Amino acid sequence: MTSVAAEAVHEERSRFRARLDSWISPSGLFVAAVLVIMALPVTRTIQDPDFWWHLRAGQLILQHGGLLGNDPFTYTVANHHWTMHEWLNEVLFAVEFAIGGLGLIVLVLSAVTWLGLFAIMQKARLRNPGRGVLGLGMLIAVVAGFPIWGPRVQMITFAFSALTLFLVERYMVRGGKAMWVLVPLFVLWSNLHGEFVIGLGFMALILVAEVVGGRLHMPDPAQRSRLLPLLYLLIACTAVSMINLNGPTILFYAAGTQASAAQQSLIEEWFSPSFHDWEVLVYGAMMLSLAMLIVFNRRIRARDVALVLVTTALSLQSARHIELFVAASTPVFIDQLALATPRMRAALGRLRPRPARTPARTRVQPPLLFRLTACAMLMAGLGGVYIAWLVPKMQLQPDSLAYAQEFPVCAAQWLAGAPAPLRIFNQYGEGGYLSYELSSHGDKVFIFGDAALMGDQMLETYASAETVAPGWDSTIRRFGTDIVLYDINTPLTDVLDHAADWTKVYQDGLSVAFVPTDKLSSVKLPPVPHWAPGSVCARQLKATANTGAQNQ
Repeated sequence: MTSVAAEAVHEERSRFRARLDSWISPSGLFVAAVLVIMALPVTRTIQDPDFWWHLRAGQLILQHGGLLGNDPFTYTVANHHWTMHEWLNEVLFAVEFAIGGLGLIVLVLSAVTWLGLFAIMQKARLRNPGRGVLGLGMLIAVVAGFPIWGPRVQMITFAFSALTLFLVERYMVRGGKAMWVLVPLFVLWSNLHGEFVIGLGFMALILVAEVVGGRLHMPDPAQRSRLLPLLYLLIACTAVSMINLNGPTILFYAAGTQASAAQQSLIEEWFSPSFHDWEVLVYGAMMLSLAMLIVFNRRIRARDVALVLVTTALSLQSARHIELFVAASTPVFIDQLALATPRMRAALGRLRPRPARTPARTRVQPPLLFRLTACAMLMAGLGGVYIAWLVPKMQLQPDSLAYAQEFPVCAAQWLAGAPAPLRIFNQYGEGGYLSYELSSHGDKVFIFGDAALMGDQMLETYASAETVAPGWDSTIRRFGTDIVLYDINTPLTDVLDHAADWTKVYQDGLSVAFVPTDKLSSVKLPPVPHWAPGSVCARQLKATANTGAQNQ
C-alpha cells in the first residue's frame, strides 16, 4: 500500500472514529433517544372514525377493479359523483388488513408519521443547531402535535409535506439534484391523498417569499440562480399530479374542501383548536415562544417568515392543520432557539459571579467499548419500551371492547341479523363504522365522513336534525329512513325517547335505536340480543353502567 493510500485510509478511519465519538457522546445519545421517544406518541390505536369507510372503500375498489363513481354507503346522496381522492391509500388499507389485520395498518401509519418527524429533524440539522437544541426542539414539537397524532390518512400528508420542505430547503442551502425526487413523489402523493396540493403550495410560497425577501434584503437568501430550477420543479410536480385516476379535477378537490363553510362550522376536526384543552396547550406555548424568539433574535429568513405565518394561520383556523404547523415551523423554532441560546447564556453569565480560576483538567473519556455498551443498553431499553407500547395497539380487532366503547360495534352486530336491508339515520362520526360493517348486508346510512361528497346542503340538513331544529322529524322521514341509530344521552335521542310517534327498539351501552311507530309492522328487525356473559357487548354494558354510577 502506498503512503498516499495509507494516509487516505487513516483519514477515513479518523473521520469514522470522530463520527462514532460524536454519536456516543451525551448529546449524541440524547438525540438518538429522542428519535426513539418520538415514536411513542405517534403510535396509537385507530381512533379516526373515517378510517372504517376508507377500509371498506379499498375493499370495494379491489372487488370492482376500479374507482366507484358513486358511493355505495348512503341512501341520501348516492347520485353524487364521488371523487375518490385517497383511492390508493384505501387500497393499501385493504391489502394490509388482509395480510396483517388492523395491526399492520397501525404499524405502517406509525412508521410513516415517524419518518415525517425524521424529515423535520433532517431539515433542522441543515443549520447545525447543536444536538442539545435539536433534541429539545423535536421533543417540544412532538408534544405540540399530540392532538393530531395517530393512525390516520392525514399522516401521509404530514410526512410528505415534511419531506418536501426538507428537500426544497436542502436545495436552497446546498444545491444539487436531490430535489427532483419530488417529481415521482407527487405522482404517488396525488393518488394517496388529495391534500398533496399543500406540498405544491409550500413550494410556491417559498418561491414568492425568496423573491420578496431579496428585494427587502432579508438575511440569508438563497442564491438567485436556484429559484428558476425550483419554479421548473413546481411546474413538473403540478403536471405529474394529474397522473391520477381522477384526472386533472384532483387539483381542485382540496381547494373546494378548504372553501366549504359547512365543513368549517359543523365538523369537529375542522374547528379551531380550543386552548381550554390541555392537549392543545403545548402547541399554543410553542407558537407563542416561537414569536418571542423571533422578536428576541431579530433575524429570520424570508421563506421561514412565510412558512410560519401561513401554517400558524391554518392551524388557528382548524385543529387538523396543527400537523402543518409542526412540519413547517419546527425547523424554524429550532433555528431560532439555537440563535438565542448563546445570547441567553451570555446574559446569565453576566448575572452570576465569576468563580476563581482553577487549573484546567484533562478530560478523560471512558473506554470506547464501555461507551458502545452503554449506548447499546440505552437504545435496547428504549426499544423494549416502544415494543411494549406498540404490541397492544396492534392486537386490537374491530370488535374489541376498546372500539365497542367508541363505535357502534354492538348495534352493528345486532343490525347485521336483520332479514332485509335498512336505511339508518346515524351519527356523522359513526357512518364510517356502520358502512364498514353493514354495507355488504345492503344497509345504507344517512351520512358518512366524506364531507365533500355529502355537499354543504346535506351537511346542513343533517345538522338541523342532529340539533333538533324545527322540522327535524320530517327531515329524517322524508328520505325514507327506517331506523334511527344514535348515541345515548344526546339531544336527538332525548327527544325521540319522549316522542309518541317513535318507538325505542334497542339500546346498549353506547347506542339507542328508534323506529317510526307507523313503520313498526313494515320494518323487519332482528330480535333484541341477549349478550353472553363475558362477551364484548356484555362488558361494554357493564363498563357503561359503572361509569354512569360513578358520575352520579
